[in-house]
Amino acid sequence: MKRLIVIFFCVSFFPSIAAAAEWNFYGSARVSTFYTQFEKDSFTSSSAALGLTNGPDTENYEQNITGNARIGGKVNVSDSLKGQFEYGALGGKANVRILWGEWNFGAGSLGVGKNYTPLIFPYSNQVYNVNGFNKGDTNMSYFGMLYGDRKAMIQLQLGEFKIAAVEPNTLVYVTPTSVDQPDTTVRIPSIQAKYKHNFNWGHLGVAAGYQTFDVNKDGASWEVESYVLGVGGQLNLGAAYFKGNIWGGQNVGNMANILVSTKLWSTINNAGTADLDGDGFGLSRWDGTKITDKDSLCWLAVVGYEIRKGLYTEAGCGYVSTKLDTYGASTDDCLAVYLQLTIFLAPGVFLTPEIGQCDFKQDDQSKLNYAGIKWQINF
Repeated sequence: MKRLIVIFFCVSFFPSIAAAAEWNFYGSARVSTFYTQFEKDSFTSSSAALGLTNGPDTENYEQNITGNARIGGKVNVSDSLKGQFEYGALGGKANVRILWGEWNFGAGSLGVGKNYTPLIFPYSNQVYNVNGFNKGDTNMSYFGMLYGDRKAMIQLQLGEFKIAAVEPNTLVYVTPTSVDQPDTTVRIPSIQAKYKHNFNWGHLGVAAGYQTFDVNKDGASWEVESYVLGVGGQLNLGAAYFKGNIWGGQNVGNMANILVSTKLWSTINNAGTADLDGDGFGLSRWDGTKITDKDSLCWLAVVGYEIRKGLYTEAGCGYVSTKLDTYGASTDDCLAVYLQLTIFLAPGVFLTPEIGQCDFKQDDQSKLNYAGIKWQINF
């Protein structure tokens, strides 16, 4: 009898809770079809077998469901409480992209969960998956667009200002390769903030972040400090728009994406066949006895135009550079450009032809030329 009462309670009570909330589900199916030409491909099996830093030029056709194809839902429980969840298709498996709850307490809102950090200026629509791990549209996020990814955080938003305590990233670049990632001690979260002011023709924003942790070995410790500071904005002039940002800092890879080294580069077909050592991610360097900081400077410029309803064009150029904070260190940098059309066949159904190039500018590093189409249906 008790079991029947419990079953009756669950059947009658829980649906009423679900019905009280407004659920809106959504999805986005995305497939990329691209041809790539890779100069000095250090990831081919033949070059690795011969011990060569860079191998022959390679050409590939790549077709895959992108890692940022997604399905999710937004939930409105009340005027003051809402949430969102979103799953992606990274690596052909479901992964949590967003899991977020937000409470509006009148003067502002408190958010808890996994979501985009304040360190983001989402200005580029580049579609080709540059970094070879099928994450989906790159959006120049490694090549000049400030992008702090989606992370676990607690965020307070007051009007146009937001500040968050974000899960820290304690990676360092290890050299030589015989040295493992060191033990670390973290005492505070990564602190990140953003202020964005909207006006009639666009907006202007400022973003900043700071984090610190200690590297420990044999009773001694070294502090690794990371900071990021950037400004960005958008200007709308009729059918045209202009977007851009400039940002930089120290050991920025612990809070934002950056890529300057060919050792981290691969076409999708050749990904994972070489040692991805992390030197190109803007991280501090650990050699087993000391930490050397790395400075970075990045910028992005984007221009777009609505040719007619349902037909848009966009071009972008991004630059990233890093340099070890030590005497005589050289600059490691990369320049990326793209040009695209977005063609709507029906509401929610569109394709994006795109051509582009990413050039790791040093003589011993690679260059990629690509052309193709991303196919997308939002539902």
